[in-house]
Amino acid sequence: MRKISLVIFYAAAWLLGGLLPMVFSPTDGRCQSIQVMFKPAAYRMDSIGTARIECRYGYSWLRDTTARMSADGGLVSGDSADVERGMMLLQCGGPSGVSRFYSYDRFYLDSLMLAADGGGGAALDVWSLPAGTAFTVYKNFPEPGRMTSTDIIGTENYLMEEAVPDFGWRVLDEWKEVLGYRVRRAECSFRGRDYVAWFAPELPLSEGPWKFCGLPGLILEVYDTRLQYHYVLQGLSVAGSGIRVEMPDAQYIRTDVGSYLRTLRRYTGNPMLFDIDMSAISSVRISKPADGGDPSVLHFDFQEIL
Repeated sequence: MRKISLVIFYAAAWLLGGLLPMVFSPTDGRCQSIQVMFKPAAYRMDSIGTARIECRYGYSWLRDTTARMSADGGLVSGDSADVERGMMLLQCGGPSGVSRFYSYDRFYLDSLMLAADGGGGAALDVWSLPAGTAFTVYKNFPEPGRMTSTDIIGTENYLMEEAVPDFGWRVLDEWKEVLGYRVRRAECSFRGRDYVAWFAPELPLSEGPWKFCGLPGLILEVYDTRLQYHYVLQGLSVAGSGIRVEMPDAQYIRTDVGSYLRTLRRYTGNPMLFDIDMSAISSVRISKPADGGDPSVLHFDFQEIL
């Protein structure tokens, strides 16, 4: 695997002036940026359990916290580009108790790119599609009471294993309706944020989006009180024959949550400090930010503030 520094790669791309046929966006003094789309890796998928229910959650988060988002995920102030939106899937409810929470947008884009790369599809404009996130959460894996999270930083796969969190939920006597289900309010504080969750007692699954779980019913909606992260159920389906819960058989760098977040912050703030696998690059786009700003500067906090 041939790796080079992003400093060298960026210099070469800048000199070529954009002729090279997610994602990082370093800039030079002229505020010219380079964005790179990496190829999806065609890993073998291992089956780690079976689920009965698949939940589709709309996911919204503030890319720039100078903007404001409402409790239902709408934009109150700022530009529409300040809110990142996507579709997430939660597979859960199987006899093993194993669940998987991952980005449908990422899965869909990777599938299209793999088909196009293998000659099975037409030319693909990857920049017109939502990139999603590679971050995936597996609850009750590798064993009950444990949780595994994976992500990709640059071209490296990271894996974190920890105990399934105890959120210390406080259940309140406040109710509303989400997607036709009567849901009850619960609150907690978790890793730097205060959250409000709405769970459905009539769906007796102690599950929810992201890392959330531990309530006497499926969590249909959850958001932090700063209104920077928001998940809400968009649909739910039951599979009679079961759904395979899968995990890529990849080479992972094993780390803890704190070290992973520090690495992610360094990469997001200055990806040129990292080496990349040249063969993993799908396409490159060079552009100048409309506002003349630096797109590599973080204008938001990660969901976990450690």
